[in-house]
Amino acid sequence: MIKYGTLSFVLILLILAGCMVSADRLPNVSKTTNMQVPATTNLQLVGMMDSQTQVQINTRNYNGTDAESQGFLSPGALESNLLYRNDMMTNGGYLALAKDQTFDEGNQNKRGYNVDSAIVSTYATDPDKGSRMTTSEQLTLTTTGNWTPLNQSIHNALVSSIVNRYIGGFNSNYDASSDVSLTTGQLATIAQGRSTAYDDTVPAGMRYTLGIHPDMSTGLPYAQGSAATNFVITNEEGYENTSNLSSTKTFADSTKVSGLIFKFGKDFSVESGLEVGAS
Repeated sequence: MIKYGTLSFVLILLILAGCMVSADRLPNVSKTTNMQVPATTNLQLVGMMDSQTQVQINTRNYNGTDAESQGFLSPGALESNLLYRNDMMTNGGYLALAKDQTFDEGNQNKRGYNVDSAIVSTYATDPDKGSRMTTSEQLTLTTTGNWTPLNQSIHNALVSSIVNRYIGGFNSNYDASSDVSLTTGQLATIAQGRSTAYDDTVPAGMRYTLGIHPDMSTGLPYAQGSAATNFVITNEEGYENTSNLSSTKTFADSTKVSGLIFKFGKDFSVESGLEVGAS
């Protein structure tokens, strides 16, 4: 008798930066715009389906100094770019799909996201017919900022002037992506990204969760197909008001599975910010 093992892998990464240390600081959205786009999709079909979603949110705060004309961020300037993309396609078979997505340009708190997507899809087909569901998803967040005097982030101006310190520049990139192809099974993903904030106490944030399970209505104890996930973090931080690097960090994780999938899960979470007022 063949016993199939269970594959379950959960990855959680938290990057937190303390006070007096350079880290991601998010820009504020323009006061003239605050677009919110909720989008919901529910469908059941036997046949073909083709769907694409793409969202890009660019935000920039700058001081308008000569550095801008030379292609550099001016002191105190911040910039973020948040990109979300999802593509899904079937060439036959049965598909049940539920998508609940919100795209919010506005300033976020520590529990809010500019991109918040949850997708659950269940697929079944006769594998002899060559039908399958294929889907890919990507969430990318980049943040960049030049050095700034400490008194722009610490609310006690007297203390900050005595300390006479700076928060260094930084350049960060966070990327999460997946590619899945199923002939039977259920796929659930959550994609969340935060790129604009009320103030410096709100960290940049990203979360991506993927789970593949059997479709119990088929009576099969497994999903069948292939899946790949890829997570990458790069971070550079400068020293006070100079262009010298004080810290570089990299992280990468990738996983591929193929065959009879009894269980496959990934949970990727990252936060990077400045803890204002910490001792």
